[in-house]
Amino acid sequence: MFISASNWPSPLERRAQLVVALAVFLTLASCSAAVVQAQPVDDPFAAGTAAFAEQDYLRALSHFEDARDAGADGPAIHFNIAVCHYRLANYAEAAEAFDHVAATYPAMRELALYNLGLVRTRQRRDALARDLFVEVRSDSNDEKLATLANEALRRLAPERAVEAPRSVWISFLDVGLGYDDNVALLDEASLPATQSVDSAFTEFLGVLTGPRRAAPGFRFDGTVYAVRHDDVPEFDQTALRVGGVYQWSVGSWWLETGPHANYSTLDGDGFEQRVGAGLVARRVLTDTLRLTLQAVHDEVEGADAAFEFLDGSRQQLSASIDQRTAGGRISAGLDIERNDRVSGSVSPDRQRLWVGYRYTANPQWHADVRLALRTSDYDDLATPRTEDLVDLDIGYTRRLNGGWELGGRARWYDNDTLVAPFAYTRSRLSLLLTKNF
Repeated sequence: MFISASNWPSPLERRAQLVVALAVFLTLASCSAAVVQAQPVDDPFAAGTAAFAEQDYLRALSHFEDARDAGADGPAIHFNIAVCHYRLANYAEAAEAFDHVAATYPAMRELALYNLGLVRTRQRRDALARDLFVEVRSDSNDEKLATLANEALRRLAPERAVEAPRSVWISFLDVGLGYDDNVALLDEASLPATQSVDSAFTEFLGVLTGPRRAAPGFRFDGTVYAVRHDDVPEFDQTALRVGGVYQWSVGSWWLETGPHANYSTLDGDGFEQRVGAGLVARRVLTDTLRLTLQAVHDEVEGADAAFEFLDGSRQQLSASIDQRTAGGRISAGLDIERNDRVSGSVSPDRQRLWVGYRYTANPQWHADVRLALRTSDYDDLATPRTEDLVDLDIGYTRRLNGGWELGGRARWYDNDTLVAPFAYTRSRLSLLLTKNF
């Protein structure tokens, strides 16, 4: 079965994080998407769609290419060009076009790879086709597409097809080595900036979530994190988070809500525990533009008598917008946090404004950069203070064989305040090896 863009709905993507300061950026992003999609009266894209419906693939291809050359962009243009080439048996051109869609539009990646596998089958390049179908079956969150990939595998290589229904669980392990020149600030929400200690460290992150699905239903989320410092073990931390999420749709919105619980240790002793719930709302505004809104409430307790000053509550609100481009993805957002704790030293009201960009050269690697400005108001202290934190985060990830990824990350902080002991800078460098399952 060959799937074209005309009969496949745009998938909703999972995870990202609006104030007056962002209004100009968001307006320009929305307007740019509208300009890309604006179509004159003599619309070559509409003409191509009509010709495709009449199975006149040569004329449809001509119209779609005219639309592309006139400046129209987005996954639909390139995907339909690829489909026309396939229908015309131009398999080399079809392969190139599907590969472009997979590399440029992450939301269409699995669909493009499935169709690329069909192209490789027609080219009698069965080994490449099998690898593509295996990847789609393993990575796609859409049961229909995963089933189609498995059926294609059954025809090509019965020994690699599976009989049991696929359980769409996502998991990965992340192991890192690095250096931190201000270890005491690892958890700024709870540890005041009273000293600066540097150390090499190792860290571990494990994630299990599923089953992921396009239809309404429940999902489990679990995360475990641990960091160990060579020179200052008193700042070693371990954190465990578990949660249940119910997912459903209302009109054009995809919603997720459910409870969660967190427990963390510091130097082997109980540190902090949180119980709360959250709500996430996502909406795809255009083929390339997505909006995400989130609200979280936590009740917090110190897990040991020494940390009773952490007791209280925390509320978080966030809004973000995500715009895919030909070379990657640009995103921006606002996070608001309110704390009501026993101690004013851990009860800041915070606003965080951020913008990020992911550059994707090809499916094998990507680079990320994110810049954030966070303002913290400590109004409950005997001497109130305000802090302005600049946070620059740069990363690089390369995909390896067998589900492995190798990455590097550099992060710099500069916290400015009039109260000298709480002004600081920080650098954190790490090398990460990740295994996806």
